Amino acid sequence: MSDYEYSSEYEYDFKDSHSTFYWEELLPALLVYTMTLVLGLIGNTLIVFTTCIYRRMQSATNMLLASLASADLLLILFCIPVKVAKLFSYTWTMGSFLCKAVHYIQNLSTSCSVLTLTAISIERYYAIVHPMRAKYVCTNSQAKRIIAFTWCLAILLAIPILCVQVQMEVGDRFKAHWCIRDWDNESLWKFHEVYMLLLVLIGPTCIMSCTYTLICWEIWKVMEQRNVMTSRTALSRNRIDRDKYAETIELSNSTKAKSITKSEKEDTRVVKQVVYMLVAVVVLFAICWGPLLIDNVLTAYNVLPKQRTGYLKYMGTTFHLMAYFNSCINPIVYGFMSKNFRESFRSALCCRKKPVSYHRNGTRVVSSFRNSFQTRTTSIR
Repeated sequence: MSDYEYSSEYEYDFKDSHSTFYWEELLPALLVYTMTLVLGLIGNTLIVFTTCIYRRMQSATNMLLASLASADLLLILFCIPVKVAKLFSYTWTMGSFLCKAVHYIQNLSTSCSVLTLTAISIERYYAIVHPMRAKYVCTNSQAKRIIAFTWCLAILLAIPILCVQVQMEVGDRFKAHWCIRDWDNESLWKFHEVYMLLLVLIGPTCIMSCTYTLICWEIWKVMEQRNVMTSRTALSRNRIDRDKYAETIELSNSTKAKSITKSEKEDTRVVKQVVYMLVAVVVLFAICWGPLLIDNVLTAYNVLPKQRTGYLKYMGTTFHLMAYFNSCINPIVYGFMSKNFRESFRSALCCRKKPVSYHRNGTRVVSSFRNSFQTRTTSIR
C-alpha cells in the first residue's frame, strides 16, 4: 500500500485531528523559533544600523558583515512566521505560491550568507597577507560592488528550488496538500540536494579553510620575525658605550622600543581576535547548516525515510531548528568578540549620535614584505 492510500483499519475523527496538538513536541520548536525571531531581529538590525550610521564602523569587512546580517533578516522575517504557522497544521494550507516562495527565500538567504562569508575570508586574506594589494582591493567601494554581486548571484543560485519544491495533493477520503520535494522526480531531487551540499557547505568550507590557514600562517611568521628583531635589538643595545650621553640616548631608545613593542603586541592580539571571530562565525554556520544539508541528501537517496516517526522525526526537527537558529547567533558572537561592535550596539541602544570609544579607531595588521613590515588598518576590533 502506498503512503497516500487510505486504510480502512485506521479510523479517526478528521475534525478532531485538526484541533489536537502534542505540546511536548510543539513547545520546544515554538520556543526556539520565537527566540530566533526576537534575538535575530534585534541583533541583525543593530548590525545593519550601526554599520550604516557610524562612520567609524564603515570598513570593507563590516559592510560585508552587514550584508550577512541582511540575509539573516530576510530569513527571519519571511520564513520563521510561516514555519511557526506550519507547526499548528498537519497539512499545507497556504497555497502553491507561498510553498515555493518560502523555500526560495530560505535558499536565497543561505546562498547569500555563505557567499558573503567566503568573500570576507578572501578580503581578510588580502588585508593581512598582501597588504599592499589590499589598498586597492579591500576598499569600501569594492566591498559595495562585492555585496551587489553576491546578492545577484544568490538570486540565481536559489532558482533550482522552484523546480523541486511542489504542493502535492494527498489523501483519499479527505483531500489535502503537503509542501514537499517532488518525490515523483527523484533524479531532479537528488541533483538539487547534492547541489546545495556542494554550494553551501563543501565548496565554501574548502575555500575558507585555505584562506584562514594562510592568514594564521602569516600571523605566525610575523610574530616569529618580531621575536627575532626584538632579540637582536636587545643584544645591540648591550653593546652601546656606557658614557653619560650614550646612556641618555639608550634610555630614550629603550623607552621608545618598549612602547613600539607593546603597540605591536596589542596589534597582533587584535588581529588574532578578528580572525578568531570570523572563524567562529564560519564554524557555527557549518555546524548549524551542515546536519540539515547532509540529512536532505541522505533522504533523497533513500538512506533515511521520507516520512519519519520516533527519534528520526525529532532528529529532522532539530536539524531544521539548528539551521534557523544560526540567523541569531552572529550578533551574539560579534558582541562577545568585537569591542567596536559592542560599543556601537551600546551607543545605538542608548540613542547616542557617536559611539563611545576608548581606543584608537584603527589597529595595525602587520605582515612581512621584503624584510620590512607594512601596515594596514581595520576597524572591526
